[in-house]
Amino acid sequence: MDEMKPKETAYSGERAPVAPVSAPADVSAAALPAGIAGAPHAAAQSPGFAGFVEFATTNLPTTLEEFSAFLKHTKRVWLMGAGIIIAAVALVNLTARAAEWAKNARERRQLHAVATLTPDHLLARCGAAAEDTSKEVFPVVMRTITYQRGGQEKLVISFSRTAEEKSDWVFLSMQNENGAVIEDTPEAKIAALPCLDSKK
Repeated sequence: MDEMKPKETAYSGERAPVAPVSAPADVSAAALPAGIAGAPHAAAQSPGFAGFVEFATTNLPTTLEEFSAFLKHTKRVWLMGAGIIIAAVALVNLTARAAEWAKNARERRQLHAVATLTPDHLLARCGAAAEDTSKEVFPVVMRTITYQRGGQEKLVISFSRTAEEKSDWVFLSMQNENGAVIEDTPEAKIAALPCLDSKK
């Protein structure tokens, strides 16, 4: 029969008393570990970088054992930092050497291109000339090859060889049509006629 009776609800209209909220009790410095005890006060007094420096200086390892333990805990960080520094130095050194090697290779190539210049090489590298004239002034044969540069400017390259049939041509000079000689360096000559740097 008791099962048939309706059950009373646990809810009642009366309000339960509520405890007032209060600030948490301050943790005493004695309750904190030795390394952390002064940290909150130091941070509160010296915010920012100064606070960090003060915290770091007050918590540095003082004994050899503490220092050894500190190094063991941070060994991976130190090794990673050292590896990054060594890699950066090696990369800078390698880049500088590669740039120097490329510069030297270019200078050697340009020097060789000008030092071995003959009429045949010139025509192979730069194509057909605007003018190609030979004149024999015994015992020397002079040959001048003229190229048109840009608009109306002409560049005259002079060669000579002895009158013997199998003698080699010697590169004498490069000048513009007004007779102004191009500076006697491979860089200046190749700047005046870039096709000289061709590998043909």
